[in-house]
Amino acid sequence: MSNQQATYVTIDLTDYNQGKVVIPDTYYNPNIEPLPKRVKTWTWINFFTIWAGMVHNIPAFQLAGLLTFEFGAPLTLFIIGFAFSTLLIALYLNGHMGAKWGIPYPSSVRPMFGIKGARVPTIIRAFSALFWFAVETYVGGTIVDAVISIFYPAWQSLSSNVIGMSLHLAISVFIFWALNVMVLFRGMNEVKDFELIAGPLVLIILGGLLLYSFHLTNGIGPLFSIKGYEKATLSNVILAISAMAGFWATLVLNISDFTRFSRTQKDQLIGQTIGLPIMSMLFTFISVGITSTTIYLYHIPSSEAINYVNPVNIMYLFTDNPYLALLVGISLIIATVSVNVAANIVSPVYDLISLFPKRLDSWAKSAIVSAILSFLYVPWLWYNNAGSIENALGIIGSGLGSVAGIMIADYWILNKTEISLIDLFKPDGKYWYTNGYSVDALLAMTVGFAIPIMGFLISQLSFLYDYGWYLALFSSLTIYVLLRINRESVKYSKKQN
Repeated sequence: MSNQQATYVTIDLTDYNQGKVVIPDTYYNPNIEPLPKRVKTWTWINFFTIWAGMVHNIPAFQLAGLLTFEFGAPLTLFIIGFAFSTLLIALYLNGHMGAKWGIPYPSSVRPMFGIKGARVPTIIRAFSALFWFAVETYVGGTIVDAVISIFYPAWQSLSSNVIGMSLHLAISVFIFWALNVMVLFRGMNEVKDFELIAGPLVLIILGGLLLYSFHLTNGIGPLFSIKGYEKATLSNVILAISAMAGFWATLVLNISDFTRFSRTQKDQLIGQTIGLPIMSMLFTFISVGITSTTIYLYHIPSSEAINYVNPVNIMYLFTDNPYLALLVGISLIIATVSVNVAANIVSPVYDLISLFPKRLDSWAKSAIVSAILSFLYVPWLWYNNAGSIENALGIIGSGLGSVAGIMIADYWILNKTEISLIDLFKPDGKYWYTNGYSVDALLAMTVGFAIPIMGFLISQLSFLYDYGWYLALFSSLTIYVLLRINRESVKYSKKQN
């Protein structure tokens, strides 16, 4: 659409001391403009409950269990604590942008990538978020299926094949998918209210289950009964830390989707500090504890223990007490809806609105389209391969790390947290660069991503892949700063001549 064909809108930026401006709506949608300060009402409690709802999820439970079998419980707790504590720094740095300027992720990448170029990191983020939404939806469907099967065994007789799943599982996956859409459909306030209840509720239920497990085993000894089967070398510990960083690398990019609602910087900092590393450590302790005590209680041989990092399998051990199984099942369903909505589908909703501001002009339309697109990942065909998940974490983390590095470099190092809000939507403005694209940002992102991926593709360079998210972030950050400094130097020389 050309500027002559576009209609015009007035953006009121007086809350940010940038006045009122009339612009063409070619690259504008009200869902991605700066929020008025009167609607920025989230406190640290809201950020705490958002994270409390997100850290309680089955893939995190399984990863904690897998690491426990690999390294033992104490080192597992250290790996997860270290990974998430370093992530917190990046979350705060990118979250600052949303809290200060009231903009979501698709708008926040325009200053560094260009108005059109921002589509690239927006698509990358949407792609990874929908990947995780698909994974969590499938996992949530297996929980629904398990709960129904425990109380109604004939349910599993619905065995007809539906796109690679048995009919009973396909119905369960659709039920869980619909629950997610119901929570998401009405917008961010609905998400906030749901997380306010879901996060603490899941923690209470699973914490209670852990205490009950300790009661049955007469103490916490079984928590440390599982010993690591692999020698903990520096290389494989770093690889594990990098993989865990990749687990939440998605939120590092689009955390401004949430912090744009923050009353103050202090609220988002305190809420995230309590919510991510502290709550993750607590959930990891619960995950490892439940897994260990279950294996101890049911005398599961070590050859089969790896199968019980999946809490759905643990549920089936409770069939002699179906009401306990039901309690576990309900808590897991709530937990998985909680993480799926907040972590995995909010971002694609904003992303698709930004990519198609005219066609997907409302939150509801974008939410439905995002949820439907997630089925294209068909996770039921590959999810149970542990290697697939670990590789996906590493590759996704590397790609997202390269974008995060550029965002931090541009916002903090080069522009000292200043943004020209009107130019986020203005063709031929400050962020138009070369026909809407920033060559520097796209080049830095590509190289930053390629460096660790070479380690994935070439065995002799595997050490590069081991550092994944961290290497991609620092590589792209450094390259971008150098490219921008060089460009400014060339401009200055031309002016002098």
